[in-house]
Amino acid sequence: MSKAQGQDQNSVESENTSITFTYDNGWLPSNPLGIATSLDNIIIKSGIANITINTLCSILTVDPGAALYVASGITLTTDVLNLESTSQQYSSLISDGTIVGVISYHKHTEQLGINDLISPPISGQLFPEFAAENLNLGYSGFTRAFAPYNTAAGAYQNYGILSNASTLLEAGKGYRAATTDGGTLTFTGIPRTDDVLDISISDASAGFAWNLIGNPYPSYIDFETFFILNKSQFNTGTYQAIYGYDGDASDGWTVWNQASIDSPVINELIAPGQAFFVKAKSGGGLVDFTTTMRCEGSSDDFILGRSSSSPHHGHIQLKSSSSESNFSTDFYFNSNATQGFDPGYDSALFSENPPAFSIYSHLVEDNSGTPLAVQTFNPIAMYDVVIPLGVNASQGQEVTLSITETDMPEDIIIYLEDTSNNSFTLLNTNDYVFTANDNLTGTGRFYLRFSGDALSVDKSNFTTVNIWSHDKTINISGQLLSETKARLYDVNGRVVLTNTLNTNSAKQTIDVSHISAGIYIMELDNKTNERRIEKLIIR
Repeated sequence: MSKAQGQDQNSVESENTSITFTYDNGWLPSNPLGIATSLDNIIIKSGIANITINTLCSILTVDPGAALYVASGITLTTDVLNLESTSQQYSSLISDGTIVGVISYHKHTEQLGINDLISPPISGQLFPEFAAENLNLGYSGFTRAFAPYNTAAGAYQNYGILSNASTLLEAGKGYRAATTDGGTLTFTGIPRTDDVLDISISDASAGFAWNLIGNPYPSYIDFETFFILNKSQFNTGTYQAIYGYDGDASDGWTVWNQASIDSPVINELIAPGQAFFVKAKSGGGLVDFTTTMRCEGSSDDFILGRSSSSPHHGHIQLKSSSSESNFSTDFYFNSNATQGFDPGYDSALFSENPPAFSIYSHLVEDNSGTPLAVQTFNPIAMYDVVIPLGVNASQGQEVTLSITETDMPEDIIIYLEDTSNNSFTLLNTNDYVFTANDNLTGTGRFYLRFSGDALSVDKSNFTTVNIWSHDKTINISGQLLSETKARLYDVNGRVVLTNTLNTNSAKQTIDVSHISAGIYIMELDNKTNERRIEKLIIR
């Protein structure tokens, strides 16, 4: 073989050799843009890879947590573009250019029994094609575990491969889905590069005005931008929020509202393929998703962690847990809020009737009895506020109440008060563990107290004071050493009576003949931050 023939053969072998280019916050072994061939593969492992030159490749894969951006006027040509995800992270694709080739988003979806709320991150696929591509989609005969929520019927309605033979998976619509293996569901089609507008949400009474919608893009979207644009279409009362299913059958829902936006500890990014519930305003509304909402990210769906400047001054998450269940409720301190109801800042539980195992709060002022998942206060309240807590548990359950997330000033003391045994637990450093002696429901037993000073409940001013009820009166005996106020709370935490006590008298009587019979909580406190709590039964 001649030297020239040998050079030609080497050239052919070189041309037929594929290269795998990897982006890991930088290109290895080299930058493939405009250089790669139809034999080469590209993997985006981490960071944001920007395609700014027309590029060709065989298979392009974006790993969970990584992002791919195709610039305007640029064409990316590939045999297959795979967008991957796990239960913890999702890949992102933001395209303002043109992508030629098969595009598939592999969306992690929980298995049967847990279920997931998802939304197609890729558009243009008929349901039978989707079902045929995903043999791990839960099934029963011709019916599949893939269901939109029909607000008019107040129910999920599963799709069938025959009955929905011509049904297109809709961008911006949410579906309840489940797999047989807890793996991924593959959506194949084209990514939306335009605004997805006028998604109708209904106020139908059968579904209590709840509507299941979702992120229509194969990228994260910014919750703040979405909420500001659409909140006027949502319920203007205690449901002006979005409700995301967190995959925990016991805990259930993560609630985001304006307090979440203002908090620097919340990462308000809605993941690709993530669906969520919103409650429509009276008369229904129209929801818009726009390309300006698209952003890269690496977090889970409805998981915390963000940094920003905002009118935020504090946050805690209080968790109730047992060996079988978990439930949590959030408290924010924000200069835009009050101790009464603040639209967009105070949000109710997803269910108007709290689950058998749950924790929630009631408003401190003007309490209507609505169980709240999120309650927000003015920052001044963190130095002296007492919040009625609702704790639901079954008889015999051992329950732990604890702070699981906190972003509070170091000088703020947080106590849990249990009026059944007149105990106070410093939650800053300790959990409170108790066993329910009977089925526990509603408010009245537990209170959450925020204070700028260490709480004293056993100082000499109150050690000799006795409190009891008799014949429609409340009796207080014992010498008070400083100006003291008496407040009477009902079991919902509402103040029903306030009296300033006479420090010159060792025995005082308060007329409660105008108050209905029932269980009440009497609180005494004075100017030196001493406090006494007593449970009373008024007959």
